[in-house]
This record gives sequence, structure tokens and C-alpha cells, in this order.
Amino acid sequence: MTPAGHQLPRTVLDDLAAGGGGPAALELLHDAQHSKNLLLVRALVILTHRVDHPDRAAVEAAYHLVGGLSRAQRRAAWGHPPVAAWAFGTASLLSRGERAGAYPGLLAAVAAAAAVHARADADLDVPLDPATPGRLNLPGLGTLRVARTATRARVRCAGGRAEVRCAGERIEIGYDHPPDHRWRPFPALRATHGGLPLRLLLDTGTWRHVPVAVDAHPIAGSVRDPGRWQHRLRAAWRLLTDEHRPVAEEVSVALSTLVPLVAPRTGVRSGTFHHGFGAVAMSLPPDSRCAAVTLAHEIQHLKLAALTDLFPLVEPGPDDSFYAPWRPDPRPLEGLLHGAYAHLGVAGFWRRQRFVERDRTARHHAEVEFVRWTRAAAQAVRVLAAQPRLTPVGRHLVDGMAPVLDRWAREPVDPAAANDAGRLLAAHRAHWDRERAGARPA
Repeated sequence: MTPAGHQLPRTVLDDLAAGGGGPAALELLHDAQHSKNLLLVRALVILTHRVDHPDRAAVEAAYHLVGGLSRAQRRAAWGHPPVAAWAFGTASLLSRGERAGAYPGLLAAVAAAAAVHARADADLDVPLDPATPGRLNLPGLGTLRVARTATRARVRCAGGRAEVRCAGERIEIGYDHPPDHRWRPFPALRATHGGLPLRLLLDTGTWRHVPVAVDAHPIAGSVRDPGRWQHRLRAAWRLLTDEHRPVAEEVSVALSTLVPLVAPRTGVRSGTFHHGFGAVAMSLPPDSRCAAVTLAHEIQHLKLAALTDLFPLVEPGPDDSFYAPWRPDPRPLEGLLHGAYAHLGVAGFWRRQRFVERDRTARHHAEVEFVRWTRAAAQAVRVLAAQPRLTPVGRHLVDGMAPVLDRWAREPVDPAAANDAGRLLAAHRAHWDRERAGARPA
């Protein structure tokens, strides 16, 4: 399992800088993420050996088992988004000598799930996470309820069947096995339209083991009604594939996991995970249009996070913060760059959507959103362009976004929509200024 070298052609970087990239760019970024994940898993094996962690033997056995599977199966095991995020966080903890908060034994559960998927023979000792008593989470597969006092489980796979032995009980598992009330496979949301598939696994269990990077996202404990999600995303997928095909093509290639979030009082909450490539976090959107624009927003964050793993975009420097027309709080320089790139995608969505809407009110709303986010992103890009801390790749991104936004700003729109967008932007800035003035000492 040797990581590959990676190159990003200048033409692909040009496409990414303009807000696109397409499936080819996403495949290149995905390949690079696979190498990153492989390095992280290898680091975990070394670190558990170095600190003589109690899970060391289980980690080494799991690493060797997955190493014997096919490349596609290894890639699926290591690249499952919560596994990738867990590997980064756990390696970070162990490298700092923080054994208490680390759960490297999840690697054995990853290997067990990979063996079940591959129908490969396996006999694995799986340490259980003391932070989630009574649960054995098999990443990408499902959750098994076990005795709360149990500390280890044995997963055996043979002849295309799999069983777990834990605390004196034996339970058969797997998607094609008759359901046991203790075994709950993770549900998946599926949609296919216009020849493009979308499959998002609702793996809430594995995210419980990620030690960092999820605190900002209040993850829902479970999905009580997957049917509502299925209905909402299926309609959103029809909209994206019919009217926003470039976005749909990127989403189809890149996204594999949905992390359901606790719903806010109004609107929708969403996000991505820098070290969980392929996952999108989202509360249940109120309608299909909101779901579609959220995916268009978050795919931009996902691309930029993956690009950041290949090239630094901002040089280290002072802890400066900047106004962002989409946030109530000041943003660091890299955060402003991320937001501008994401809202380039949002503006592009509404630019196309205004020609889709037949209802006058809906069309007006789409035009307002197009003008609002085009102006907001352009304002941020102008600020970014003046910053000396941008690296050559970071500057290339800013230089690529600017002409796109300038061109969109010159497109004709209804004057009433332009006025409404201006009022929204002015109100946001005025509120931000009042908050900052109140926060300053007298």
C-alpha cells in the first residue's frame, strides 16, 4: 500500500479557480485524498506501536487484513469520510502523546466492515470505544447493540456470512441477513435521474468516534424518518441534474455520506469536514430548492478543502480577521477565501435558477439571491486580492474568481431585484458594524 505521487494540471486548476472543475478534477482530488488517508492509517499503526497502546495488536491485524484486499476495497475502507476524519484526529492525538482521548481500535472495526463488504474471510478482535458503551459501530455498514459492560468483540467472516461474538452472545450481521433487533444497518439515500446516480450513506454511528473537527456541527443522534430525507433529496436531485448539470456531475462523483444535523430554528444548517472528503452535513432542508443550493454551496467547500491538502493557499502570518457578507462574525483570511469560493457556487446556482422559475415571486427571489451573492463574493474577492499573504495558488484562485463575478455583475437583472439585494447587503453590514461597535471597549 504505497501512496502515489500526484500532479494537478494547470488547466484543471484554471477550471477550479473559475468555480468549476467537473468530474475530472474531483477524481484527481479524490485520488490525492486516498494517498493522504493511507499515510494517516500508516501513521496510526506506527504511533500505536510507539506508545505501546493497548489496541496495538488489533490495529496491526486490521491494517494487514485491509492491505490484502483489492485497491478499490482498500480505498473504500480508508476513504469512508468519518473514517478519514477519525484517522486524522486520532493520529493528531497520538502524536501529541494524548492516549486517553484516542480510540485507534476503530481500525479493527473498519477492517471488519471491509471484510463483510468484500465477503472475505476474517477473524478480528475489535476493541470497543469506552466513550460509546453498548455500541459496536462498523463504519459504512451499521451499528450493533451489545452489553454496556463489554470492552471487546470478535468479528468472524467466512463463506459470505459474518457474525459478532460479544459478552457471550453471537449475532449474525450484514445487509443481506434477516434483521436482528440489535443490528441496525446504516440507511442510504438513493436517487438516479438523467443518467446520474446519487447515493448518500447516513452513517451517524462512526462520526461518534471522531475526536476532532465535528464540534461545530450538532450531529443528530439518529434519523427517525429517512423517507422524508429521501423525498427531499430525490426532488433536489431532479432539479440539479436537469438545470444545474455541472454541479450534479461533481456531487455525483464526490459525495458519498450525509451527516444529518440538528435543525436550527429557521433555515438550514450545513457544512463539510476538511478531513472527511466526501461527506456533507445538513439539517433537513425545508424544500428541494433549498437542498439543491445547499449541495451547490458545500461542493465548493469540499473542493477547496481537498485543494488545500495539496497546496497551501495562505502564508502564515498575523491573526487578522475580515468582514464576510454571509457571516455574523469576523473571518480569518483563509476562512474568507473559503466563503468567497462557496458563494461563487451559490451565486452560480441562482444565476441559472432565475431562468427556471415560472412563478413571478420565485423568479424575483432567485434574481435577488443571484445579485446578492454575486456582489458579496465580488466584495470578498477584492479584499482577498489586496492581501500579500496569498500563496501563488491562492492568488490564482482569486484571480480566477474575479472575472467570473465581474461578468455576472454586468448581466441584466430586474431593477427591483437589484434594489432588494442591495438593501439586504446594506442591512447585513449595518448590523455587523453595530455588533462590532458594541463589542469595543468604551
